[in-house]
Amino acid sequence: MENMQSIAKILIFMAATVGVISVVIYIIGLFRQPEQEEKKEDMGMLREVSLRDQRIRELQSEVQRLNELNSRYLVFMLNIPTVVMHLNSTLDFDEIASTIIRLVRDIIATDTVELYIFDKEAELLKRVSPDGKVEENITYALGEGLIGRAGQHRMLRIRGRGDEGYSGKKGKDQAEPNIYMAAPIHFSNRLLGVIGAGEIRNPSGNEGSLLKMIADIAGVALFNQKFLSGAKKKAEVDPLTGLYNRRYFFHMVQKFVEKSILEDTPISIFLFDIDNFKHYNDTNGHAEGDKLLKELSELVAKFTRKTSVVARYGGEEFIVMLPEISKEEAFVYAERVREMIASHPFAHREKQPLGIVSISGGVASFPADGRSIHEVIQLADAALYQAKRDGRNRVIMHKPFMFSDVTSED
Repeated sequence: MENMQSIAKILIFMAATVGVISVVIYIIGLFRQPEQEEKKEDMGMLREVSLRDQRIRELQSEVQRLNELNSRYLVFMLNIPTVVMHLNSTLDFDEIASTIIRLVRDIIATDTVELYIFDKEAELLKRVSPDGKVEENITYALGEGLIGRAGQHRMLRIRGRGDEGYSGKKGKDQAEPNIYMAAPIHFSNRLLGVIGAGEIRNPSGNEGSLLKMIADIAGVALFNQKFLSGAKKKAEVDPLTGLYNRRYFFHMVQKFVEKSILEDTPISIFLFDIDNFKHYNDTNGHAEGDKLLKELSELVAKFTRKTSVVARYGGEEFIVMLPEISKEEAFVYAERVREMIASHPFAHREKQPLGIVSISGGVASFPADGRSIHEVIQLADAALYQAKRDGRNRVIMHKPFMFSDVTSED
């Protein structure tokens, strides 16, 4: 009985203890609950602050990008009058091409800029290097690849928007460029070329419009260059032979004389004409005479270095200005020209009095022989007529008169 009472007391004690512990735990829980809720609130605020900071950074990055973009656009817009004036004031194709490429690089954030010029005769778009040289080995037919499609349709083409992308020809050992969009260069419905741009870094969506604007500027510049260069060439070149005309020759004389005086270098003149040309015309007809003039002009132009000026002086008479060449060196050159013409198989040459087509010429030099180029030309002309009198098919070098050359009769 006592044992039963003891067990009961123990159970009652344990129950009371458990109750007390539960009460204590409950009371502790009441104190800790606000603390936990506070921590949850703190974590939520931290996440919110973190997200807000991230968003601020994103916005700051976007603002910076837009500022940079606006700066590029502003510089572009402010420079447009200067660029247009510069492009339209030069007839140098290399300079125009390199300016167009540089303009695209300045305004559009891309690593790839390509300029293609349309060759109407070959019906091909030919790539132009950054220094303005046409690369004949990298070409696109109209409709071929993104470049060719832009040229064919005369409208902006963007990869992935109705185009299969860049799939044109490549030059030998050339890596295929990554062209993303292409804009045609045209003026008055005439295709002049195409501008291609690669992938855009951080695109704003306006790159296509900007590329079209640059293409429009390029169209005016290239058309002016082509038209004015053609007009300038007509004013400078003899239409029959393709050589420079007399007017342009004397225009160049002034420049070379100034350089000669400044640098103390000679200028030699070689003046020559075709022997018995009237006989050739009368025998074979004027059409054949024109062919002879053209063929002979091509021979002399190819044989003469680019720094010299070859011109048709009048009729069957020609003149060559040789800067920085002494009279003796000019005489060697003139003799080689004479020999080349005498040995060339011109049509009907056997009908000529000498059995060949030949020339007679004279050589003189500035300032050794005359105080002006006009005086030197007169001396070369006198030497030419001396060659005619001596039997033709020869070149005579002018020699200054000296009293020691006069022989007295015994």
